[in-house]
Amino acid sequence: MVVDVILKSVSPCTIFVLGYHHQSQSAIGLLLPATVGSTTVHHFDLLVFSRQHFPNGASNIANTIAEKSGHQVTASVLLHKATDLTTQKASQQCFFDQVLRKGQRLHLDTTAPPYLLNSAPIRDVAGDRAYWLKCVGVAQFNLQAAGDSAQLEVTLCKIALLHTASSQIALGLLRVFLGYTPNEFGLKYLLQLCGQFTALPTQLFKQSTPEAVQRFKMLCAPPAMLHHWSRLTASEQDFLWLLVACQEFLRLATDLVTPELERLEPTLTISLSS
Repeated sequence: MVVDVILKSVSPCTIFVLGYHHQSQSAIGLLLPATVGSTTVHHFDLLVFSRQHFPNGASNIANTIAEKSGHQVTASVLLHKATDLTTQKASQQCFFDQVLRKGQRLHLDTTAPPYLLNSAPIRDVAGDRAYWLKCVGVAQFNLQAAGDSAQLEVTLCKIALLHTASSQIALGLLRVFLGYTPNEFGLKYLLQLCGQFTALPTQLFKQSTPEAVQRFKMLCAPPAMLHHWSRLTASEQDFLWLLVACQEFLRLATDLVTPELERLEPTLTISLSS
């Protein structure tokens, strides 16, 4: 079903699976025990190489997969043109190389099979560290600006700052742990991609209540929506909750990134000396 959806959307293309996980969800009702109606949700991490560029193509494919399966199958989709394999970004080359070598291929565009010209790309750990520090700097600036503002009538502006901070943290995590730089930047999408290597986003932005779901939607609203809104007020309590969650996101992400960069740097030294 997943392959069929992708082929109908962006064929001809090549499809790889990067990862898979599942979780059980129970249908809870007033007259039924929680264990009744339990279903398993299957989630796939997919990399798709297509010949064309499709704006928001990855998100559209993921939405179609979820809808067609009744939300029993979900996917994180990384959609790229085959020509992206010629990138000059060393860490991105390493990411593609790992997928082509170790990923499970579901479909192949035989007329344009993906391949890398560099047979043994070397990870740019110094560049990844510099990029992470840039992300931290942008995130800290936006978090401080949002937290220091005492204006209650522009709460949605302050939440837009939190959105930018969270996006930067997610981009930094993806760069450090996967060597990957995405070409779509929706916050919900970026946080979902981070699920390939950490449960941190789902733990911090847990959507277990209607109130939590609403707060997450507020955080994920693109800052460009400020062009369209005529009112900027929102609950100060919602903002403060999101501020604390985003501050924790940066703190805990830093705790993850620091040892990971230390682990990668000896690997780089070995590769250069071998």
